[in-house]
Amino acid sequence: MANTTLHARSETSAATSAHVSVPVLGATLAAFAAISFLLCMLLGFVAPEWGLHRPWLQFYLGLTGFDLRSLVLGLLQSVIFGGYAGALIAAIFNFISRRFG
Repeated sequence: MANTTLHARSETSAATSAHVSVPVLGATLAAFAAISFLLCMLLGFVAPEWGLHRPWLQFYLGLTGFDLRSLVLGLLQSVIFGGYAGALIAAIFNFISRRFG
């Protein structure tokens, strides 16, 4: 009977943690917030009697209605707050993924 030796080889692959691009997610949420704001303003122009746009407007500082100043201010706030939220979410995700992933 032949003497056979079995060798078990353990291959440990280093688990790579997931990574989200901070600028990409920031820009994505900024664009999402700006488009959502524009759609809200458009709804206010098209169907003002529905009043569906009113709850959204409470989240924006300094908006007075459906004028050019409010449109520009709302877009600016959408880009700033959306970008901030996206960048912060991505940074937190990357930290937690590296730490616990």
